[in-house]
Amino acid sequence: MGQNRIPSSDQVALFSQTEKLLSAFRDRYRYSTLGTLVKGIIHNLNGSLQILSMQMELLQGMLAKEGEKVNSSLLVKTKQCLDQADKLRGMIEVLLQKGIHEDQDTPQPINLNDLLEEELSVLNHNLFFKHQIDLKKGLASRLPTLRGYYVDLSQGILNLIQNGLEAMEETPKKELSVITESSDREIQVRIADTGCGISEEIRPNLFRPFFTTKGEKHYGLGLFMARELLSRYGASFNFNSEEGKTIVSVRFPLDGTDLIRI
Repeated sequence: MGQNRIPSSDQVALFSQTEKLLSAFRDRYRYSTLGTLVKGIIHNLNGSLQILSMQMELLQGMLAKEGEKVNSSLLVKTKQCLDQADKLRGMIEVLLQKGIHEDQDTPQPINLNDLLEEELSVLNHNLFFKHQIDLKKGLASRLPTLRGYYVDLSQGILNLIQNGLEAMEETPKKELSVITESSDREIQVRIADTGCGISEEIRPNLFRPFFTTKGEKHYGLGLFMARELLSRYGASFNFNSEEGKTIVSVRFPLDGTDLIRI
């Protein structure tokens, strides 16, 4: 007759980590499936918006021909509708471009300034970012291009930005700074936040998967995935943190051309 064995503490820890891993990837899959649906919705919205804009422009032209017979407030409201349609068209265009970039399955020349502008535009759909974060940008006027997969660089850098945003959820001052610089040897991206800071005790665990101090809603994969995605491009990371301010610096080496070898 077999004996029931009590799992060791190491086995229990392994089971727990595996459960967390499966749960995290399940959520990733759910978001991926949702993302596929959203792409279709965005394309449909774009088509409907084009028809609406054309009809509004026709209406505006007809009202203008009527001259003084038309109440001026009606012309104002028509223009307001067209302005909002243009604004919505701009939002849809950003999302469409992001989808196109992330679908590219071959290395591409990538300008990190353009990538950051795109990611920050998408973040404007996050209500916390849009209404509570004071964004400061300092992007270099000229930046060499990197050669790589857009999805690697966008997700890696976005994870660093998200980490900064999460650190400011409970702080009174919420300022995010995004800075790029370059030299003959490297490109540097700096992301600074006015969040809770990083204590000396947790620094050795920053890139450890599933390590988090932010509660059960966070899986502790952000910094781990950022390093996994960006290190293939030779990226090195540096953290400088004090009370009320943390700066994350990522340096990408240049190889003497203007592209990083894959």
